[in-house]
Amino acid sequence: MKPLRLTLTAFGPYAGRTELDFAQFGGSGLFLIGGDTGAGKTALFDAITFALYGEATGENRKTAMLRSDFAAPDAETGVELTFSHRGRSYTVRRWPEQLRAAKRGSGTVKSPARAELIQEPDEPVTGSAAVTAAVTKLLGIDAKQFAQVSMLAQNDFTRLLNAPSADRAAILRQIFDTADHQRLGQAAVQHARQAEDACRRCEDTVLLHVASLQAAPGAEQAADLQQMQDARDPFAAAAAAELGRQLLAVDEAAQAQQQQRIEELEDKIARGDAAVKLGEEHAGRRQQLAGLMQEETRTAEVLRLAEARQQELEQRSEGIRQTIAEAEAGREALGRTDTEQVRLEHQIEQAQSLAASCAALLAGLTHAEAAARDAAQRQQQYAAAQTALDAAEAEYAALQRQLNANRAGLLALQLQPGQPCPVCGATEHPHPAELPQDHVTEQALEAREQALTAQRRATAASSRTAGDAAARAAELRAALTREAAAFFARRGARYTGKPAAELDNAGLRAALEQQQHSLAEGLAGLQARHAEFKRQAEQARALATRLENLNTQRAALEKQAFAAQRKVANAKAGHAAAAARVQQLQQAMPARETEETLRKLQQALGRLRAARAAAITARDDAARRLHANRAALDALDKALRQLAAARKKHAMWDNLSKTINGNLAGKVKLPFEQYVQAFYFDGVVEAANLRFARMTDGQYRLQRRQSEALGGKTALDLDVFDAYTGKTRPVGSLSGGESFMAALCLALGISDTIQQNAGGVTIETLFIDEGFGSLDADSLEKAVDTLAGLAGGDKLIGVISHVEALQARLTRQVRVTKTRAGSKAEIVLE
Repeated sequence: MKPLRLTLTAFGPYAGRTELDFAQFGGSGLFLIGGDTGAGKTALFDAITFALYGEATGENRKTAMLRSDFAAPDAETGVELTFSHRGRSYTVRRWPEQLRAAKRGSGTVKSPARAELIQEPDEPVTGSAAVTAAVTKLLGIDAKQFAQVSMLAQNDFTRLLNAPSADRAAILRQIFDTADHQRLGQAAVQHARQAEDACRRCEDTVLLHVASLQAAPGAEQAADLQQMQDARDPFAAAAAAELGRQLLAVDEAAQAQQQQRIEELEDKIARGDAAVKLGEEHAGRRQQLAGLMQEETRTAEVLRLAEARQQELEQRSEGIRQTIAEAEAGREALGRTDTEQVRLEHQIEQAQSLAASCAALLAGLTHAEAAARDAAQRQQQYAAAQTALDAAEAEYAALQRQLNANRAGLLALQLQPGQPCPVCGATEHPHPAELPQDHVTEQALEAREQALTAQRRATAASSRTAGDAAARAAELRAALTREAAAFFARRGARYTGKPAAELDNAGLRAALEQQQHSLAEGLAGLQARHAEFKRQAEQARALATRLENLNTQRAALEKQAFAAQRKVANAKAGHAAAAARVQQLQQAMPARETEETLRKLQQALGRLRAARAAAITARDDAARRLHANRAALDALDKALRQLAAARKKHAMWDNLSKTINGNLAGKVKLPFEQYVQAFYFDGVVEAANLRFARMTDGQYRLQRRQSEALGGKTALDLDVFDAYTGKTRPVGSLSGGESFMAALCLALGISDTIQQNAGGVTIETLFIDEGFGSLDADSLEKAVDTLAGLAGGDKLIGVISHVEALQARLTRQVRVTKTRAGSKAEIVLE
């Protein structure tokens, strides 16, 4: 990027409009930006940076501070920069967000930030963010990189020259953006700490599960387990797991042993219960015998009553069975009437249908007769209309003939003396035709023609109406004939007259009325027979209801009889059992048991039950410990696996953290970030020495301090090799002028390195800010020669300084003047 024209408006210390044409410098070589301190020399570079990227250089320069304090209230702060890049010209305009006087009324308005980039023939780019992105893509570097490679602020690089390793690391972190490498080390430390915390949590979990293990009271492993639990040593957890497996084996054996003892005791208790029960049974058998004898007497009476009830029910059931047989016979006789009733109902439906058809035919006949009368009447009307029309036609023809005969007279009325006749052309008219007194006019004939036309239409309409009526009457008569023929066919042998097609209306009506009368008589007979059969059907239904009730009674009696049979059988069985039990007790009555023997049996049984309860408690305790220890051991094994994985992960992160941060034992204490910075710094020193050797006539050469014993605190220390003495000494031992030259070369080296790291970006314009006041005349000359050599190609270098010797040495200048109303700048070529 090479500036061609810079225009400032109300920007920084510049109150009004300031325009600088850098094209006057020819595109290469040195030029001076001179002026008093605070006049606004560096502000020109700020303006260029703001135009390109929308921000100023320096940590203390904010965009809101760019508006000039000297600006008029209505002036708008802005920068316009025309520059060239890779053979093309571009113009960028940018206005910061600002407060200015309102164009209308009083007060101020806030103008938003705006920007545009013109790159013909391409479309302009508008918008602050879009323009910044386009410029960054075009130049290949962002605002921070542009400030680092295009502006060499001498104070910053003098500080870099003399700074200790720690401060130099902070400066290089900003220059080469190695903060990510520092954050990488911090992230590794954080991950290592998190992994260590995870190990501690896993160890706590392991110890928690070790504490959950339980030993049986008096077990030989109890003391060892208690010692491990008190020690809380996670590294002994594997031994605790093995001890837990031993506890499982002990409790499994104890559980099996107690279960076997419980089974033995329950067998003894069962035998004891049987003995006690037998003794108790012997004591109560005599009372039981007396009760059984009474029960035998009672069951004998129950058996007698049950047999009597069974006999009674059998007699009642037989009577109902005979009644049902009689009802069944009556229902079969009445059932035959149902078939006849259905047949009668079908005949009644047919008769009613025929009667309805006959009535409909009589109504249709009446309708057909009316249609025939209407057709005859309309035919008469048509005949009268046609007669009248014929008379009118004749009258009109006569009038037309009369009019034709009178046409000569009508023409004669129009003849004028001396005018030619329209017929013969003669101009004299000695014998004109005479017009009769009652002659016909054209108007009269036309009126008669209109009336005749209307009469013709009316006659045609009457003809159509008569035709339609005749067709309707014929259609009704044909349909009636077909329906009557179908009706007579349905009547079959009951109709012996002529076919319907051979009957006139009167004959058809007589035949239909005769059939209607016959159907009425037949239907009355059928309905009377149907009423009789209906009465018989009611009797059949009543008989069926009675039969159903009898069947229900019979079923109930049969059920009662069956129950009585079972009761008799049960009574017999109960009586037999009671008798047998009495006999058994009488035959098997043992010797009397003593109360002392029964008491001893009960005491022994109590001791057996107490022993069984103790064995059950011991078995359940072993089962509970077994369940708890299995769960604890499973959890402990899982926690040990997790602890091993956590320790492995911690070892990896701890080693990585120590490697990145330079904390490995027996290794050079050089963090990864400073290793990267040292790599960049070596490149900077190498580039700086190309110019520093020329400036010092080969006396000095910068070099980064090299030593196997170096640690992170001195890895970036800088020394200078003196070729005159052959010795290396700290760079701080250089004089003020030598330090300036070293710092300048270091700054140029950093600029070169940043360009290389930015993908081969070419910087065509370079600004060097101050620092030349510390040089003697000879050193100043060498520095200027070095810069002139650097600008000898196609590079433009601006030196920002107030040193008078430079003003005499560099004749191409941007001269900045400070006034009470704001600064001014102009191009000076001498």
